[in-house]
Amino acid sequence: MEKHSGTRQITIEAGKALAKPLEIALSGDRSEVEVRIGKGAEATIFDTSTSAVHLVSVVLEPGSKLTYISLSIGSTRRLKSTVGSGATMHWHCTTIGGSDDSHELVSTCIGSNATSTIDWIFSATKKERQSVTVRNIFDAPDGGGEITLKGVAEQKAFVTCNGMIEITEKGRGTNTYLTEDVLMLDATAHTDAVPALEIRTNDVKASHSATVSRVTAENLFYLQSRGIDEASARRMFVEGFLGALTERIRNRIVRREVLDALGNLHADVASNVNERT
Repeated sequence: MEKHSGTRQITIEAGKALAKPLEIALSGDRSEVEVRIGKGAEATIFDTSTSAVHLVSVVLEPGSKLTYISLSIGSTRRLKSTVGSGATMHWHCTTIGGSDDSHELVSTCIGSNATSTIDWIFSATKKERQSVTVRNIFDAPDGGGEITLKGVAEQKAFVTCNGMIEITEKGRGTNTYLTEDVLMLDATAHTDAVPALEIRTNDVKASHSATVSRVTAENLFYLQSRGIDEASARRMFVEGFLGALTERIRNRIVRREVLDALGNLHADVASNVNERT
């Protein structure tokens, strides 16, 4: 895949449905993508840009559908979408590593019956620091969609996970949910998981949950007692924990690339574990 720096503008004409994902791979200090999906159009975009700061702005016209898959390895993301009436926006983001990366996503449903779904996988190891902030804003009636933030912190990594659902005075009839799940593979890893709701109207369904799980020495010993080395056991925990979200990527080739990126990261960690043992 060729890499280009600067700005890329993408427009999908009304009523058009793309059979294959559009691929984006920008580089440089700063890059920007502007996307407009025409009325009734459908598309999937796979973005592997490596720019230090990468900005994405998406506009969905009524009745359109977009799946935007963002794979970031040490690249900061600033993402936003505006979702029109009856349109469906699905963000699927994976952020890996980063010395002090801060990612943000804001998706706003401005039309009735609009859907905004956000899946975010994050993974940090060593002494990496990563912050993920996601907001779903419902500014029109009968909206829907969920936020699912799920990630892994290993070694001395520190992850901050902030999810928020905002329903304005116009958002009556909204049905939405927020989930934050973090798996800590080492006692030296740290995380802050902070879910939030801001509701300014009645007749809505909105709730949230947050869980932080730890893999203990006893968990690893149980698998090792059955012939599984520690590195493989850690990898099994990660793959099982993140598997439900990666399965939501429908395109098999794109899903494989995301899985490979996560697998390569944890293979490096596993190698370090094996060197210690």
